[in-house]
Amino acid sequence: MRFFLSLAALSGKDKRMTTRDEAVEQLKMIRMTMERATIFRALSGETALIGGAAALAAAWFSDNKTGWAWANCWLAGLALVVVFNLFQIIRASAAHGRSFWSVGLRTALRGAAPSIIAGGFLGLLFVRSGDSANTYAAAAIWILHYGIALLAIREFAPRSMVWLGWIFVIFGLYSLAEITRVNQLTCYLINRVTPSQLMAIAFGGFHIIYGAIIVTTKERSPDPA
Repeated sequence: MRFFLSLAALSGKDKRMTTRDEAVEQLKMIRMTMERATIFRALSGETALIGGAAALAAAWFSDNKTGWAWANCWLAGLALVVVFNLFQIIRASAAHGRSFWSVGLRTALRGAAPSIIAGGFLGLLFVRSGDSANTYAAAAIWILHYGIALLAIREFAPRSMVWLGWIFVIFGLYSLAEITRVNQLTCYLINRVTPSQLMAIAFGGFHIIYGAIIVTTKERSPDPA
């Protein structure tokens, strides 16, 4: 009997320890989430403005081009934005005394990488054909998958970035819907803009509007989704 009472006591103690450990872990997670949201907010505004400017430049250079000539302009713009974003992350890590290869960065990459890789690969498959219709499809696929990538990190991104992700997803889906219409005379976008202009609206316009809102907002408090 004493043996069973001891087991019950140990079991109760283990449950209390488990509950307390879970509470501590939850508090750590909440604190990390708020810190990550603050960092994302601080970085996203400047990066969005640079990304928007790079997209407008890529749109200008790539307009009236198709195939790999078109894609290379956008890949060059992407490389520029990635380098700037890495610089921003290094600067923020040094300012806060954190490691560059932090848990937050690894988590963000794990969340966004599948959509970025899949969307990039599918877009390049369409680019390979070299015709205008498939270039439109590549642009719409990249817009859609970029939005999905933003939503994939919504658990520790600011709410504003989540809204940006949804805007990209909706715009990408609408663009794909127009491209796949049998009667393209009823299409609004693809009868009025080139693939480069379609990309400029999303990666240029949306990013510049988002970046301008973020950098002009005085409040830098965490805004988790």
